[in-house]
Amino acid sequence: MRIPKERGICPGSDVHFCTPSERARRVLFYPESCGHYYTDRDYHICREDFGNCLLFYICGGELTVRSQGVTATARAGQVVFLNCHLPHEYCSPRGAEFLWLHLDGSNTQQIWEDVCREQGGFVFDTPRAEDIKDRIFEIICACRNEQLPHETHLSEKLYSLLIACLGRSDPDAALRENTPIYAVIQYIRANYAENLTLEDMARQASMSKYHFSRLFKETCGYSPHEFLILTRLNRAKQLLTTTDLPISRIAQEVGYQNAASFSSVFAAQVGLSPTRFRQYTL
Repeated sequence: MRIPKERGICPGSDVHFCTPSERARRVLFYPESCGHYYTDRDYHICREDFGNCLLFYICGGELTVRSQGVTATARAGQVVFLNCHLPHEYCSPRGAEFLWLHLDGSNTQQIWEDVCREQGGFVFDTPRAEDIKDRIFEIICACRNEQLPHETHLSEKLYSLLIACLGRSDPDAALRENTPIYAVIQYIRANYAENLTLEDMARQASMSKYHFSRLFKETCGYSPHEFLILTRLNRAKQLLTTTDLPISRIAQEVGYQNAASFSSVFAAQVGLSPTRFRQYTL
């Protein structure tokens, strides 16, 4: 195992490279390099643009990370997700051990934006940290053994890794039966045509509306109001496709007082008016 020739990298470290095919660059997620580093206080990286994104899992010590005018300290058990298309800098003034993975492709930068928004920054704690660690380590080990899977399979693994950065330890747990959020989802599906308010939904969960709204979004990925709208639109699409009911009647059936407000919401979400949608064949 050869030690990378970078200042501040200690014995035991290794680095591996993965050159993606043209097809992978065009339509897949792909790794470009990865490694397991032990660093001392001389380790310091400063770049304007490295052309991809970067995931760290901090095994021990601390990593000081700067990006977009923000400085954060990443400690053992935390995850770092950097957009290296933007100016960035990181160092280990007290030494650190970390796993890292440069990756890109498809909508990686959009996922990075969502992760930072959901996690409150590019350095974060998450119940799925061990899962993220294991997924990065799996790719490093595959590189060490020259046994990387086919690019399409590897893309699936990278997508799962990126989604793990967004999720909780068991993303489906709160959606199972006998949970408050599950009960509210069933309530919305049964009563979407009514004038449901946030207070109505929170009451079903026996929570304050503020706590309920936060928990619902953490669980489902969108707000209770967004879920209500999506439920209404799904039913409206069914009625537009399978019946000859006039638009005004469909609007009432899915909880809107008039055709104009329904059409406005439908067009904003779907990109077509209800009439145009009805003309499309499936």
